[in-house]
Parts: sequence; structure tokens; C-alpha cells
Amino acid sequence: MSNWIDLSMPICTNHVRWQTHIEKKGNFDAGDLFEATQLQVSCHAFTHMDALSHIQQNAYNILDISPDVYIGLFHVLDLSEQIQDNFAITAEILESIWPKENVERIIFKTCWDTHYHYNTTDFWGKSPYITEDGAKYLSEKNLKLVTFDFPQDYPIRAWLHNTIEKPLSKHVTHQHLLLKGVTLVEYICNTNKITSTRVEGLMLPIAIENADGAPCRVLVKNL
Repeated sequence: MSNWIDLSMPICTNHVRWQTHIEKKGNFDAGDLFEATQLQVSCHAFTHMDALSHIQQNAYNILDISPDVYIGLFHVLDLSEQIQDNFAITAEILESIWPKENVERIIFKTCWDTHYHYNTTDFWGKSPYITEDGAKYLSEKNLKLVTFDFPQDYPIRAWLHNTIEKPLSKHVTHQHLLLKGVTLVEYICNTNKITSTRVEGLMLPIAIENADGAPCRVLVKNL
């Protein structure tokens, strides 16, 4: 039995937030030699990785991010016992759970998908979120990568109604982390299966040329 835990949110159709098209070409019953699935999906839907070009013109793309950033040791920030609807994750809260050792990569463990399924409006509309002082706190930690198991910027909930709030500064993790070169991996799930304070992790974006983000397969192993 494998010790790897899959934290990826599966790409699907009929999602409450994203328009995704999955079509199968070919049919074995019709005598075709192959069946081949075709996919149309945003590079920023479901579990995915952000590159800086997502928010800044002429910045680096997904293929410019070194694998050393997204493969290695991850520290787990466990808020699962505190989390509730619309929970504000402040600098004070982060300070109270911050690891004592050196940290380069972190995974937020709120187990939010055990409160509401990720294909419900409540998952997106009642989510915990990082406050501005929380984002600034994270930005001071010299991190390579931050991974979220909840929609981490408060304005994300408005995207259900096709509203994107401006300016960028309202999207605090993008403003204070991504803009400073900290890679973001968004919308993982199944973090209730993490039982340790550190994990070995692989967060592998699809190799897409000139892309500002990419769907991402996230696998971890408890240590």
C-alpha cells in the first residue's frame, strides 16, 4: 500500500465555480482503435500553481519555477481545531502555530473540505481567509512556497458571482507573497489525512509554455 497521499482537487465538469469541458474522442464500441480525452480548463482552476506572470506583466512563467521550489520538505500549519466559517487567519494566529525550526515551504491544514465539499457554494462563500497582517507575516518568513487548502484571499468568494475586486492589494496573498516571488499552490484538499507536522511533498505543475499558472498534482508523505 502506498504511503503517498493525494491532496489534489480532481478536475471535473459541472463545478459551481469553473466552466470545464471534458470530451472523449473515439469510441471502442464503434470500432475505434483509441479513446482520447480532451480537456478545456483554466490554468487557475482546481489545484494549481501560480507564477508571477499571473499578476505582473512580463514576469516569469510556470516553466521558470525551479523544481527545488515545489519538491522537498513541507511544514504543516495545523488550524483544523480552530477553523470555522469565515475564520480570519491573522498574524497573531500564525505566530502561535509557527514552527521553531527553519521553514521554506508550508502547507495549511484547515481540513476545510470536511466542513463543506469543494463543489458547493459554501466552500467558497464561507471560507477561512488570510488577513492582510497575516499575509505580511508570511512574507517576512523567506518562504519558497505556500500551499492552501481553502480559498485564501477574502475577495475569492465574490468570484462565484463573476466579480473580481480591485485593486490587487485586496488579494493579500497575491500582493504580499506572489508579488515577492513566493510561489502559491491553491485549492488542495484531503489535508485531514496529514498526521504529521512535516511532510515530504511533490507539487508538480503541468509543463505548459508561456503559462502564468498550471494545474498541479500534489502528493505528500507523512514523516
